[in-house]
Amino acid sequence: MSALTRRAVTAFLLVFGASAVMGQPVARGCEESPLSPETIVEKKFEGKATVEFTVEEVYLMPRSWSVEDNKSAPLRIVPKSAGSKVQGQVSVIVSRETAYRLNKLGIEDPDQHFRGKMLRVSGTVEVEWHRAGPEYRIQVNSLDQIKAIRKPSPPR
Repeated sequence: MSALTRRAVTAFLLVFGASAVMGQPVARGCEESPLSPETIVEKKFEGKATVEFTVEEVYLMPRSWSVEDNKSAPLRIVPKSAGSKVQGQVSVIVSRETAYRLNKLGIEDPDQHFRGKMLRVSGTVEVEWHRAGPEYRIQVNSLDQIKAIRKPSPPR
C-alpha cells in the first residue's frame, strides 16, 4: 500500500468517522434532497442547507491575506453550472485551517483531487452583493462539512 493510499484511507476514515459520531452538522435546505446551485440562485436561498454539485474548479484565494507559516491559503470551490446565468454566482469557501488539514491528509492539489467529482457540502448559504449581482457563498470551516460522494453520472 503506497503512502498516498494510506493518506486517502485515513482522510476517508476521519471524515466519515467524525460525521458518524457527531451526526450531520447542519440541517438540510430540503429534506427530500440536497439543493443544487441553480436552486439556490433561482429561489434566492439563504440559510442552512446541504448543497450537491459537480466541481468545475478549485483554486487558492489570494495570498495577500497574511498566511501563517503552518497554514494554507483559503480555497474556493466553483460548481459546474448547466446555465450561464448561474455561472460564478455560487461558490464554496474552504477556510485556511481546513485547506491545511486537506494538505496534511495528502491532498496536495485540491483542483486535481476534486475536479469533476460530485460534492455534498453542508453549511450556511450567505449572499454578498457586488456590482455584477449577488454571489452565494457557503463557508466550510470543518472537514465534516464537505464530502466527495461520487464521480458524476455520464449524460444520457
